[in-house]
Amino acid sequence: MVVSGSRPDRASGRVRADGRRQLLVYVEPNVIKETKKAALDLETTASAIVEEALREWLAKRAADSDKT
Repeated sequence: MVVSGSRPDRASGRVRADGRRQLLVYVEPNVIKETKKAALDLETTASAIVEEALREWLAKRAADSDKT
């Protein structure tokens, strides 16, 4: 797996004021549809939902690795 933290965001060419960068992932269409519906229901964005899910997963992964 290759992880790069120094490359500029070439996909969009845009720089966000909050420093966020784009991440392209492939997800099944039904997951995208349900995420967008949830975002509307919660008055948030799909990006915010995905970021929260990733942060929770990373925290769980870190906690699980601390147990071993």
